[in-house]
Amino acid sequence: MKRNRSIPALAASLLISGLVATAPISAARAASDTSSSASPSVASPLAAPVWLCNPALANNLCGPTVHYPSGKPEDVGAVDEPFPIPSAQPVDCFYVYPTIDTLPNPLLQVGSLPPTPTDAEMAVTLAQAERFAGTCRMFVPVYRQAPLTEVALGLVLKSPADLATGEMDVAQAWQDYWTHDNVDPATGKRRGVILIGHSQGSADLITLMQNQIDGNAAMQRQLVGAYLLGGNVQVPVGKADGGGTDSGATFQHIPVCSNDTAFGCVVAYSSYNEPAGQAPGANAVFGQPTGAGYQIACTNPHALLAGAAPDSQQPLDSYLPSRQLVDGNALLPNGDLAVVAAGYTLPDVPAGFAHFRGELLGQCENQDGASWLELTDLGGLLPTSTQTSDLGTHVVDYNVALGDLTALAAQQAAAWAAQ
Repeated sequence: MKRNRSIPALAASLLISGLVATAPISAARAASDTSSSASPSVASPLAAPVWLCNPALANNLCGPTVHYPSGKPEDVGAVDEPFPIPSAQPVDCFYVYPTIDTLPNPLLQVGSLPPTPTDAEMAVTLAQAERFAGTCRMFVPVYRQAPLTEVALGLVLKSPADLATGEMDVAQAWQDYWTHDNVDPATGKRRGVILIGHSQGSADLITLMQNQIDGNAAMQRQLVGAYLLGGNVQVPVGKADGGGTDSGATFQHIPVCSNDTAFGCVVAYSSYNEPAGQAPGANAVFGQPTGAGYQIACTNPHALLAGAAPDSQQPLDSYLPSRQLVDGNALLPNGDLAVVAAGYTLPDVPAGFAHFRGELLGQCENQDGASWLELTDLGGLLPTSTQTSDLGTHVVDYNVALGDLTALAAQQAAAWAAQ
């Protein structure tokens, strides 16, 4: 799939640069909104879902070969090892990308006008989710999200962006997948599925899970895992879920992953690299619960793999996207992620990703009411500006532990299949 260059306007870049890569989601909404937002009067359901990744597409962005912006097909690989995508994956992944549109897509979100895949949406999908394709058939809908401009204004005015239209599109795409693709044509059985989201994408998936999966035995049986990073998943202190009766918990019957849950659970965290002994400040966007008796979930994926305590410091398996992957150049080294990845230095290597094993250490911390994944940067991978940011290292939530997350997905898929 050849991607046409589309550089965000300089004015938009100046407005949003350094703010946020994805929409901040309040813990209150994630915990207590058990029904979808009212559909806006100006938007209606799409005639059909629009797919960025789907095995049925002739030019599938998440297929065995990725076509970079130059149009040259290359295997997506780490610097020091190949990244194979098998012809048959054991489970599926349904990924909802974060806030990446600088302006609305389509520009007029009225009626059923469909969105069109953009360079930035492709770039963030490759950067966060493409490596899961080693385990999953990838399904990625294009949805009419609240754009960065709306999110930035919401941050200034302390008013959350309206996610209702995007939630509607994601729910429609999920139903289309569940109806037409989740049944394996070879076996006639339903396939396992991993939900993957980041921030606004996590919020949309949280609403979907609350409305359609949590407590729905038929769907919940197929849930291999849910990776909801930067979404403020809330649980009662000392508990993995709400147990069916706690309206303050994000989920009632889907637990946060622990060493006692092999699959069918939630991985959730927001990453910060705070100075030693400090917690994210009072204005931190992520990690703050809605009230006493609750905490924001933090699951350290490497600790899950190692069978270690989540608050133990663990070496993370990190993959940063390369400049080539995001179509970077001398003028805009971060290419299609120039706006959202401002301040980050993406590696200039000939492969899709650069692999950094153990150069970041991670541990879940809980201090002053906040819960977060604390990063210790041994290799100078993170901008020093993130230490004073209310957003922390939100931009790279996935990448700081992408090797661990994909290994965990493979482990959970095997455990689910073994049932």
